Amino acid sequence: MKKITCLLVLVCLLITLSTSAFAWDDRSEQRPHPGWGRDLSRVSVWHDDNDFHLKTTNFRFKHVFTGTINTDGRFYDIEDRDLEHGDYVKVDRDRNTIRFRLTGRGIDEISFKARGGEKVTFNLYKDGNEMDTEDIFIGKNGRHPRDNRFTLRY
Repeated sequence: MKKITCLLVLVCLLITLSTSAFAWDDRSEQRPHPGWGRDLSRVSVWHDDNDFHLKTTNFRFKHVFTGTINTDGRFYDIEDRDLEHGDYVKVDRDRNTIRFRLTGRGIDEISFKARGGEKVTFNLYKDGNEMDTEDIFIGKNGRHPRDNRFTLRY
């Protein structure tokens, strides 16, 4: 009986550790290479440590990036960096939707954590149109999603 109890405790511990250690989709791990992109107007999405990041890079022309980020859990520790006049990052009352508008030239970034769910869905637009997937880079290898609306599971 003691062996079975010890085995069950060990199995539960291993499941708990493996779930947190491999929580995010491996393809989204680490920042994409900064030089990728056709006209240097792009969105990068990645995860590192405990944070997710969405970063717009906009050097050649002035573009407006908008969209939503949703989770079936809750967002917390939401931070924005380098926002200019007219930019915003808003979180709904339930803390499961982030709406954003990032404008101008240069770099803007949103960082956040999510917990209590299984997925984060991004819906991205550039200048009011569905964003070209060739301008969306996910994770270290800079993979492109099939659509401007894509989901990463955790």
